[in-house]
Amino acid sequence: EEAVLEYLRGTRELVEAQRAVLLGYLGAGEPPQPAPGTGSGAPVEPFARLGGGIPAAPVPVPPAADGPEAVRAAGPGAPRTAEEVMDAVLEIVHTRTGYPRDMLDPGLDLEADLSIDSIKRVEIIGALADRIGLPREPGGSTGSAVEELSRIKTLSGIVDWIVSRAPATASGPGPAAAGGPAPAPLQRLRVEAVPVAAAAGDPKALRGLRIGIVGDGQGLARALAGALRERGAEVRPLAAAEAGCDGIVDLTALRGGTEPVLPGAFAGLRQALAGGVGRLLLVTAPAPGTAGAGLHGFARSAALEFPGTLLRAVEVHPKEDPEQTALLLLAELADGPGAASHGAASVGYAPDGTRFARLPVPAAPLGAAGGSVPLGPDSVVLLTGGARGITARTALALARATGCHVELVGRTPEPPAEEDAFGQARDRVALRAALIASGLRTPAEIEAAASGILAEREVRAALAGLTGAAASVRYHRADVTDGAAVRAVVADVRARHGRLDGIVHGAGVLRDGLLHEKQPADFAAVFAAKVTGARHLAAAAAEHGAYPAPRFLALFGSVAGVYGNRGQSDYAAANDALDVLARTWAESFPGRVLSVDWGPWAAEAGGMVTPELERAYARRGIPLIAPEAGTAAFLAELAHGDDVQVVLTAAPQEGRGDE
Repeated sequence: EEAVLEYLRGTRELVEAQRAVLLGYLGAGEPPQPAPGTGSGAPVEPFARLGGGIPAAPVPVPPAADGPEAVRAAGPGAPRTAEEVMDAVLEIVHTRTGYPRDMLDPGLDLEADLSIDSIKRVEIIGALADRIGLPREPGGSTGSAVEELSRIKTLSGIVDWIVSRAPATASGPGPAAAGGPAPAPLQRLRVEAVPVAAAAGDPKALRGLRIGIVGDGQGLARALAGALRERGAEVRPLAAAEAGCDGIVDLTALRGGTEPVLPGAFAGLRQALAGGVGRLLLVTAPAPGTAGAGLHGFARSAALEFPGTLLRAVEVHPKEDPEQTALLLLAELADGPGAASHGAASVGYAPDGTRFARLPVPAAPLGAAGGSVPLGPDSVVLLTGGARGITARTALALARATGCHVELVGRTPEPPAEEDAFGQARDRVALRAALIASGLRTPAEIEAAASGILAEREVRAALAGLTGAAASVRYHRADVTDGAAVRAVVADVRARHGRLDGIVHGAGVLRDGLLHEKQPADFAAVFAAKVTGARHLAAAAAEHGAYPAPRFLALFGSVAGVYGNRGQSDYAAANDALDVLARTWAESFPGRVLSVDWGPWAAEAGGMVTPELERAYARRGIPLIAPEAGTAAFLAELAHGDDVQVVLTAAPQEGRGDE
């Protein structure tokens, strides 16, 4: 679609240039000016007259610096008026979303009114950076400008930001990526507890600070409060995290039980961070304790959004001497905002007092899966996440390798066999335009209709592909957060096949947004799709009764949980929680438990990475997982691996700095 639109723009400019030349040749006076937004008006080279006085086709040259297209090629110091920048912004948003320009009121909220989420905003800002150039960092990157612009919610706000920083700080567009990054080999990592330097904080720095403690119901809160008072701090008992303290130590996850502190604690944590708390410790227990599941992933992401805050998840052994544990927490709390190498957002303490961080380290690659995947034509595998994206590709790879029966679970209704009425519109942009032409006028209804149609198409195509590869295929419409629905699906599968050999949990949702803007309901929805869904599946699978025990439970996570990611505190927490649950369940589940933290897949895999976002990754040098490499790596894990948690990402490109 983008290539077609670019071709049409080029053709339009060529026709207008030919018209201007011909009118000039005929003595019609000054060539007409282009309509606003057409980006034409380019001068042409002198032409040679052919026989009969007909002019040859003109050869367009780069546009003059005073037309609207000047914005596209602006170099350092080039003038940019608000009108020129707005014209470029409107054209990009129209092209990327399919909304007609007359619907794009500059004052509309991009998210609330136009359903343009944070990922799509990054794509649009990236395209704008290619078009007009943005202020660059010393290393040549536009990362901070793109990041700042992506937080602005209106088109007029974006234009005002750019104009206020031009021309003095502007730079021309950098080399544009023609497509996504070239396929890169996969690297396999395992997560290990790596010793790190001790916290270097001086507890004397806590004197005079107001420190809130959310108690553990055990003895640690009492010991910590006493140690803080001895060092001159004011201690405030809290029922939950809240604003108004200089520091908070949240011991909720040490109270025992299996239900995670998140997502219930999110509202208080958001209030504390948005309210300016300077120090926040989230204290957890090691597996098999699961109450703190997700807190380390949350801390990794939140620390990226609040760099001036000491924000840290700390794993301790609650059965150790409370007085000694309190001293360890004092040192962590006193480390101070902006602490360097010892300021990691996720650390832990071994029983002997050694401080460590769970970090991905290189692991030996596994051999090709071949025919050794522990499944056969009689085996049955259930996959959540619908017949879409990475889940669908995994199902197809399993079916082709083993000929097994495939059972799919998703929230999308099973689509009718016949194609929809918008077959010519093959992507979301074209589909939006087609839906607008059909009479839909509000962005909310346009977006809902487009999402439904695209989901049905993806499910229909996946089911058709599986039909020829799997022994049988069945689609179940169910929400994995509904425990009764999950149990019913598992019971139905076992009743029909007499077995359930494996489960792949790939379901998930995204509600990306910066933490201080994120709604608790959105956090809960993202967390539940991964974590609650995994709990329901594990419970139903483990209760196999007279049926054969399942051979594996695979949880599809993300590197967001391992490294953190701005705007994804909920998604990072959910995926970190999967890792915690996997380590816990590995001790008791009847089959193998595997948590795979995937790096971003290429857009063609149908996952969370769109073509625009893929190009943004290419500009930053971040390689993407080729679909065939990803599915092959998963089959190899089933065949030869024995780790509970693995990280699978595309290998960094040579010479690329860390992102």
